[in-house]
Amino acid sequence: MSGPQPQSLLDQLQGRLRDALGESCSSESVLFTTSFSKEDQVLTWAIAESGLDVELVSLDTGCLFPATLETWSRTEAHFGLTIRRLTPVSSEVEAFEAGGGMQAIYLSDGERKRCCGMRKLAPLREACAGKSWWITGLRGGHSANRSAMDMVEDAPEWGLRKFHPLLDWDDDMIEAAAVATGVPVNPLHALGYPSIGCAPCTRPVLPGEAVRAGRWWWEASSRECGLHRG
Repeated sequence: MSGPQPQSLLDQLQGRLRDALGESCSSESVLFTTSFSKEDQVLTWAIAESGLDVELVSLDTGCLFPATLETWSRTEAHFGLTIRRLTPVSSEVEAFEAGGGMQAIYLSDGERKRCCGMRKLAPLREACAGKSWWITGLRGGHSANRSAMDMVEDAPEWGLRKFHPLLDWDDDMIEAAAVATGVPVNPLHALGYPSIGCAPCTRPVLPGEAVRAGRWWWEASSRECGLHRG
C-alpha cells in the first residue's frame, strides 16, 4: 500500500477521536453505531484502544444475516465488551408481518420505508436521545451523497452532531487497518458483499457495480434507509 502505513493511520484515527470528542467524552454523551463492517470494526478497535468511554450499540433488526450475528458474538469476545442491542417494538413487527410482511417491501416503497422505520430509525432515535455525538463508519467513497458530507456535521433531526472519522479513508486504508489490528471480519465481505445490511435488502455486488449497489437494489434510490441523509 502506498501512502500512510497502518500504524500511522491508526494513530491518526485515535487522534481524531480524542480531538473531536475531548476529555469529557462519556457513554452518556457519545454513541457509536456499528454494523460490524470493516470500517466499524476498525473504529471499535480505535475506541477501545483509546480508552474512550463511548456507548457501543448495534441494530438487531430481526433480519440480520447469520454471519453478521456470528461476527457480533466474535467481536464482543475479541474486545471483551458488550454491544447493546437496539430492537424494534415487537407489536409493530407483528402488525407488519400480519399485513403484507417482508414480501411487501419489494412491491411498495412505502412498506420498505415503514420496515426500515420500525426496525432501524425508531430504535436508534430512542438510543440517541440525550446524546451529543453519534460516531459512524461512513466513508465518502461509498456514494455521491456521502462524499458531500463533512467529517463533523450537525444533525438537528437527531438532536446531536455526527462524526464520521473515516470519511476520507479509501478501501486500501481500511483493509490495511483491519489486517493490522486483527479485528473480526464478517465472512460475507469475501463473498461479494462490501456493504451488509438486513438479509432481505442486501445482495452481492457485481463486477463494476458501486459499493452500495447491493442495498435495496430493486429501488431507484440513494441507497440510504433514513439513518443518514441521502
